[in-house]
Amino acid sequence: MSKTGTKFFYGYLVVAGAWLSMFVCSGTQYSFGVFMPVLIGEFGWSRSTLSLAFTLNTLIMPFQGLLGGYLVDRIGPRWTVITGGIVGGISVALLGAINEVWQFIAVFGILVPSGIALSYWVSTITTVRRWFVKRAALMVSLAMMGSGLGMVLLMPLAHVMIRAWGWRISYAAFGAILFAGTLVGGLLLKRDPQSAGTYPDGEKPIDPKGAFETTPPGSTTTWPVREAFRQPAWWLIIAAQLGYSLAIMGLLGHLITWGSQDLGIPLGTMVVIFSWVYVLSAVIGRIAGGYASDRLIARFGFSRKPVPYFCTFGVAAGVFLCPFVTAIDELAAVSILLGFCYGSGLSVYPVYLGDLFGLENLPVLFGVKELFTASFGALGPILFGLSYDLTGSYNTAFLTTGACCILSGFALYFLKMPARRSA
Repeated sequence: MSKTGTKFFYGYLVVAGAWLSMFVCSGTQYSFGVFMPVLIGEFGWSRSTLSLAFTLNTLIMPFQGLLGGYLVDRIGPRWTVITGGIVGGISVALLGAINEVWQFIAVFGILVPSGIALSYWVSTITTVRRWFVKRAALMVSLAMMGSGLGMVLLMPLAHVMIRAWGWRISYAAFGAILFAGTLVGGLLLKRDPQSAGTYPDGEKPIDPKGAFETTPPGSTTTWPVREAFRQPAWWLIIAAQLGYSLAIMGLLGHLITWGSQDLGIPLGTMVVIFSWVYVLSAVIGRIAGGYASDRLIARFGFSRKPVPYFCTFGVAAGVFLCPFVTAIDELAAVSILLGFCYGSGLSVYPVYLGDLFGLENLPVLFGVKELFTASFGALGPILFGLSYDLTGSYNTAFLTTGACCILSGFALYFLKMPARRSA
């Protein structure tokens, strides 16, 4: 093995660090769905009021994620992630002391995402993306498995802890878990291969610009951030993600409550369906989507579109089926469809963004993109909450989000590689 190949072993530690950080961040973030029915039962708060906290949380996340992208380039991913873990861990622990709904909205809606966002998507995924080119989608998928498995394992743990200790102590414990996980995960991160004296994938590229045989034409050029914003491809890749973001964020906040309080499925069973059926399907979808994207890219004109198409229209089909769900087996089947399709595209889009505009400014570009997509997705929980409070069901939300997915499919169709620029 070459010297650079030996040094590249650190690339796999970066994937492990990103995995662990995303594991504790997602498990903490989306345990909201487990705590929500308990808080409703104890305080009598409405679904739309609690959804406001989740919506605010989701709105704050991309703004802080943008800050995370900036800090990755300034102080590196290690200290960015650790700082987020400290702020997020303290904030989650504070949730165990709330007594009023405004306190929950302030802490969960503002303080918690201010910390978690620094340790989550932008800081970790863009770092992994810089370490890989030929296996970029697969390695990003492996890192993002941490996000899915965090929900698969930590959400059932939250249910067990709440039953054993109560929700207040459980929130304090989750704060400690978040801090410990981001500390270890952050210590494993390193900015890029160049800082370790190696190359992406541990191999010297075939030309000075960093191209490999499977590199999409134009992806090795550097796009200044402001010039990228002027390209139609920038706005189209954002629009292509808005529909499924709206649908999935709404379901993340309401799926457990929908099943347990409207379909009559026991809460413990719904936690299992959410984590071991819906989320685990998304985890499998991430690996399948990343693997397929890397293998098929050269066959489709160096475009990653086939997997995003599958993701977008699959989610549309799933939400259009939701109004017809009446039993546990039907809910499980729809959950598999939604989870797998959503997961398949989730890991491909960050890689696709790097294909379009290069890797040098990827942390900032990804942070800004998340500002748009996550902010729009943040409307999902409140849309679902209002749909129920005003009509007595989630059907309006299901149909609306399905239509938005169809519109996103049209945006994906028109998405093209921006004109090549000199480096």
